[in-house]
Amino acid sequence: MSIEGSPGVVDFDEGIAQWLQQYRHAKEEIARWEEIADIARSHIENAMGDAETALYENKPVVRWTRVESRRFDTKKAREILPQQVIDVLEVVSSSRRFVLVDQDQQ
Repeated sequence: MSIEGSPGVVDFDEGIAQWLQQYRHAKEEIARWEEIADIARSHIENAMGDAETALYENKPVVRWTRVESRRFDTKKAREILPQQVIDVLEVVSSSRRFVLVDQDQQ
């Protein structure tokens, strides 16, 4: 398990340290496979060109689908809307971000 140290700080024992090591290794493997996937996708996209569907043995294997999305331009809204409107519409949220400390930053 782990031992609560100073407020907001926990000291991992050997068991959790091993999970941390496995997590680091898994993240490295994921990054390696994502790079391979990116290269493979690039080859597939280049082979497709402007086509919307790719076939292999007369069966569809890849579809290139157009998607339209709309986003709210907050920068533009701040330029043209009064601050009181921004204050009413703005929602502030907080969350925690899980970040591995780089071994070189210790």
